[in-house]
Amino acid sequence: KMASGSDPLVGGGYPRSDDRVGHVQREVETVSGIMKENVQSLVQQGERLDELNSKTDDLLSEARNFKKSSTDMKNALWWKDMRMKLMIGGVVFVVVLIIFFNIKNATKTDEY
Repeated sequence: KMASGSDPLVGGGYPRSDDRVGHVQREVETVSGIMKENVQSLVQQGERLDELNSKTDDLLSEARNFKKSSTDMKNALWWKDMRMKLMIGGVVFVVVLIIFFNIKNATKTDEY
């Protein structure tokens, strides 16, 4: 039989009060450790969210720049195409005029 000072259970099978306090302290330390880990995890997630938000802003800015530059390029190509069409149309018009006046002059000289 153990001495009553070393028996962790006191009459009726209940732990001694200092064992209960120690048990509660260990639980509090465990919960406190878990809470510290959770807070650290939340801080890290917040940092990652800030980084993601920054990358999103950068991507949005790049998308706007791309849209503007592509619109500018589309307009420049449209004007280049239009100038080419106008030049071809002008050349065709001049050739038609030359042919028309050559035919008209040829018919005038045949009348005399």
